[in-house]
Amino acid sequence: MRLYLASLAAVGVLMSGCQTEAQEEVEFTHIHGLGFTEDGEQAYIPAHDGLRVYEDGIWKNVESEEGELHDFMGFTMTSEGFYSSGHPNMQSDYENPFGLVKSTDGGETLDLLALEGEVDFHDMSASYNTDAIYVMNPEPNSKMDELGLHRTLDEGQEWEPRGMDGVNGSVIAIAAHPDEEDRVALSTEEGVFQSDDAGDTFEQVLSGAPAPALTYAHTGELLVAEGVEEETTLKAIYASGEVVREIPAPSIEEEDAIKYLAQNPQAENTIMVTTFERDIFYTENGGEIWEQQAEQGMSLNET
Repeated sequence: MRLYLASLAAVGVLMSGCQTEAQEEVEFTHIHGLGFTEDGEQAYIPAHDGLRVYEDGIWKNVESEEGELHDFMGFTMTSEGFYSSGHPNMQSDYENPFGLVKSTDGGETLDLLALEGEVDFHDMSASYNTDAIYVMNPEPNSKMDELGLHRTLDEGQEWEPRGMDGVNGSVIAIAAHPDEEDRVALSTEEGVFQSDDAGDTFEQVLSGAPAPALTYAHTGELLVAEGVEEETTLKAIYASGEVVREIPAPSIEEEDAIKYLAQNPQAENTIMVTTFERDIFYTENGGEIWEQQAEQGMSLNET
């Protein structure tokens, strides 16, 4: 288990209640993020070889305008599209790694914003409705001399190092508040930490178990996946640290844990989670009923 938790530190999708036609089997070679579009009609999952989208009850592979399938990392959805890092297709003209890129057309085209060829951000979160983007910088580069948490408010042109005072443990996940640019949360193997001063100081709001995944709900609460395997719980937390409610969690297999979770901006009870072993679960009633949508990286066909 110690090695398993260490792997956590190292390191989209609106579903209908039923489907009227068989869907093609889609493979999720890796899962590097999860998020819903602003209208709630689509959700995206980035994989090792391009994007996967769920729309109108069908999983699809997304082709870029150039026909290139990229390895997106640090993928984070916003109201305008998505930001990401990662590695370009080997046949493309992009430098490797991406640095910071943006797409406003579902990945058909990419805008290269900053640090192309310099850095790959695995841990990144963009505020859904503001200009704030937070990253854990893994190595010095032309815009960041220091490692650790940084923030940009101008799509990567300038980066501010943040103090991270009060954080214990290695960062597993990061979440930017959808409407408050100075509010950010981090999770580690020791719990969850929240900041209201753009990451300079943090207060611990959950302790006693690792928190492998977290995101901010569009209603402002922090949604946290706490624990691993059958001990996994989902919680909604106020800024004060008060647990608003506990959400029934899906059944997580041995040696697995939730890696990403996202809430539909148009339906607060609609939540999607993915696991390290590439299982995907969906609920539209706040966890009362979970539907498994993929198992070990393969979509589950329904009719």
